[in-house]
Amino acid sequence: MGEKFNWGEHQISPDGSVELAGYNLYRELVEAQSYCTLIAKSHYENFVISNWFTPKEIKQHIENIYAFCRYGDDLGDDAPFPPDQRLLLLQEWQDDLQRAAENEWTGSAKHPIHIAIQHTAKEKNIPVEPFIKLIQAFKMDQSTNRCNDWAELKQYCVHSADPVGHMFLYVYGHDNQEMRGLADNTCTALQLANHWQDISRDLDQDRIYIPLDEMEKFGYTIEMYEQRVVNEQWRNLLSFQVERAQSLFDEGRKLWPQIDPRLAVDLQMFTKGGESILKSIRRQKFDTFKKRPRVSKFSQLQMLFSTWRKWRRAEKKYKRSQQKLT
Repeated sequence: MGEKFNWGEHQISPDGSVELAGYNLYRELVEAQSYCTLIAKSHYENFVISNWFTPKEIKQHIENIYAFCRYGDDLGDDAPFPPDQRLLLLQEWQDDLQRAAENEWTGSAKHPIHIAIQHTAKEKNIPVEPFIKLIQAFKMDQSTNRCNDWAELKQYCVHSADPVGHMFLYVYGHDNQEMRGLADNTCTALQLANHWQDISRDLDQDRIYIPLDEMEKFGYTIEMYEQRVVNEQWRNLLSFQVERAQSLFDEGRKLWPQIDPRLAVDLQMFTKGGESILKSIRRQKFDTFKKRPRVSKFSQLQMLFSTWRKWRRAEKKYKRSQQKLT
């Protein structure tokens, strides 16, 4: 795992006006995109690995999107301000995005990441909505730490996970509502797998993502949760959550034959990774409080090698399809 990126200092004036770290740092597109590449490469190893299986012609766009996601996430989670002031930071982040998106992405943004995003959105015909939804998810994190039911949890995933899948589809040239719906299954499943993997970490931050009405249905109380009690009720409850995520992964597979074969390989890799987390949860009999479920290094290497082989075949298949068009 890489080090946290040093964004600099955000400024909030007494009147509530905000100056985000990075404003006017770079004004030219080349510099802005180099900044996004630096952010992407300095963060998390999972991005670096997945970037190995990204076509060269869209690699910069993916790095731009990653930088956007990372900056917003760090604003919501790591900025040294209380939640009400983090909301001010996130609102300014959204305002600058919308400045970039004015007049079909020809507006004037202050932040270099948004200058890069503006280029990606224009090149790939990405609407502003998925970017705004992600920012709204970061805002939700400041005030919501419980989900009353599945509908609320799903709505959170609609904002926090699904937009990323939509962006990837656009970057690969797929503007199709049915495809976006199928991609939502995979993105939501990945979000759920990460939630169930990080149950103990989230509880340390007073965040509980398991729907409260389902806890009640299985006879498991908030008090038990806070005390990290693992009993039959807990195992049945978490098993239900795991199987729901698995069902969504299964539905998401329907998208693979319909899309660019190279993107399909990426989705297969993400799916296998998420399913491996679910398998790990089952193996430790749903006790995710004492030990965080992990995918073994050996399994990771197996997935990496399998993905590499699939990627080579997918790249050849894509090139053949392009030759037929010329």
